[in-house]
Amino acid sequence: MTIKRFKKILRNLHLNDNAHIPDKTSEDYDKLYKIRPLLDLINQASQKNAKDSSSQSIDESMILFKGRSSMKQYMPLKPIKRGYKVWCRCDSKTGYLYEFYIYTGKSETGTEEGLGSKVVKKLTEKLINKALEEYHIIVTFDNFFCEYTLMQYLYENCIYATGTVRRHRTHLPVLVKTKQKLAKGQYKWRVKGNVSFLVWQDTKEVLLLSNAFHPKVGKTTVLRTQKDGTKQEISCPLAIKEYTKRMGGVDRFDRIKGTYSVGRRSRRWWVRIFFFLLDASITNAYLLYCQNTNATKLSHLEFRVSVARGLFRLMPKTNNKATNSSR
Repeated sequence: MTIKRFKKILRNLHLNDNAHIPDKTSEDYDKLYKIRPLLDLINQASQKNAKDSSSQSIDESMILFKGRSSMKQYMPLKPIKRGYKVWCRCDSKTGYLYEFYIYTGKSETGTEEGLGSKVVKKLTEKLINKALEEYHIIVTFDNFFCEYTLMQYLYENCIYATGTVRRHRTHLPVLVKTKQKLAKGQYKWRVKGNVSFLVWQDTKEVLLLSNAFHPKVGKTTVLRTQKDGTKQEISCPLAIKEYTKRMGGVDRFDRIKGTYSVGRRSRRWWVRIFFFLLDASITNAYLLYCQNTNATKLSHLEFRVSVARGLFRLMPKTNNKATNSSR
């Protein structure tokens, strides 16, 4: 394919019917209407082609975009500071992306209180029936999402969860209001209903909520590097060790996806999202391929090359002279 042909295809690429543009003034206006068919298709395919694991994590991912868009977010502490925010639910071990949706900005009805809780409820909605019928599912997330009422809601729907929590959240015990003077490795805990609260002293205080692990059960240790370079074991509750082990699913997905990204610059706001969906599809396909013990072991790059060659074979054969004359 020549560069002119590639640019022409990219210039005329569309993912929805532009003849029926929705009314922006209507209450049901979808800001993502230009890519909605592909968004729904990839979400359905991701859930259909993989069985939900018993350990999953929820976090945010970013799609780089520096153009003009009402959906663009600014995250100064992230590696990608400007772009679209994507809420993701991934497998904790492999990074497989089960479900995602793109944040389109604040609703015009008023302030968005409890945004993190809404995100978790939406991403775990399809897990409720599976958790009831098949097996226990443990979901982990960070302090942006975590609060007591969310933990209680998940427990009532047979979904176990663990997450760090911010000090100012409501329904937390009194001991969180003042900073505890604890030696390294010490911790205090309280239980309310089906949710336990932990404050553990590491280099800094760690605040955690869990409906999966009781603070009395499973005390363990973790290694910490001292100033002289030696390793020292310190006491640690099982809930915090399990949280650390299970939390990195979305970061793992981002790392694999970003290795050989197909993203390109574009002034059109939705093209960057299209490239993200393409990368996410290839990444999920690669992770499923790696789980196949009978398949030949390929690196990520080799897998992408084999996918491209496979697509070339599927292309219909055309007369070269006719093709060249049409160009």
